[in-house]
Amino acid sequence: MDLRLLAVGFGIMPMGAILLVFLEGRLRSREALVWGALIGIVAFLGIAHAAATILELDSQFTAGAGASAVTLALGLLLGLGLGWFLLGRTTGGGVSFASRVAWAALVFLALHSVSDGQVLGEAYAGPLPLGWTLTPLIVSATFVHRFAEGALVVVPALVASWRPVKSLGLLTVGLLTLPAAYLPVALFASGYSSATLTADQATLMFVSSLKMGIAFMLILIGLLPRVVTQKDPRWAVAAGLAFLAMFLVHFAVE
Repeated sequence: MDLRLLAVGFGIMPMGAILLVFLEGRLRSREALVWGALIGIVAFLGIAHAAATILELDSQFTAGAGASAVTLALGLLLGLGLGWFLLGRTTGGGVSFASRVAWAALVFLALHSVSDGQVLGEAYAGPLPLGWTLTPLIVSATFVHRFAEGALVVVPALVASWRPVKSLGLLTVGLLTLPAAYLPVALFASGYSSATLTADQATLMFVSSLKMGIAFMLILIGLLPRVVTQKDPRWAVAAGLAFLAMFLVHFAVE
């Protein structure tokens, strides 16, 4: 399949989560379960999956273990700092905390789109691009994956009373998959070398660790406080089931 079409299709999928506006009443009546599910989604995508990517890259990092560690630390610290900037400060300026959570989730979606786009593009890079073979299972699982990422933005946006058109417009950050997909293609246009491979690895590791830092803050400051005060402890079950669902979705396509 053409890389441009693949990256654009992948990029617009989070916009499907805007359909959740039609379920606003039900989502509000099950707030603890819904926000618990968001915790599970972020825990898998932002911590478990990102950590697996980083560990895989570390085992192959051509610049050595020291450079790998520095890249990881720099990205993680910047992610924690950015998460604190978005969520940790005292709310002010008329911006509700739910809005802050939605903005932080939007940044997370943007970073995840960049890393996913880069992985998509790697299959089309170099002198012998292999591309991706699409099957109904892969397409369906990918849509679920991207829909869940969009839900991370839409749910707090509903609580913050954002207009649907605003949420839909901001979800277009998912299209960052397109420029990200062409990064490895550009890097390896003239063939593989130690320098280009290191650049590709370092970029993906940095973005993954940056995403992990924001994920920590999004869970600990943005999402957990919303559920720990609830009288319904089933949010923990919802978090676990959402984590499992994301695991199975990735298990089906990777």
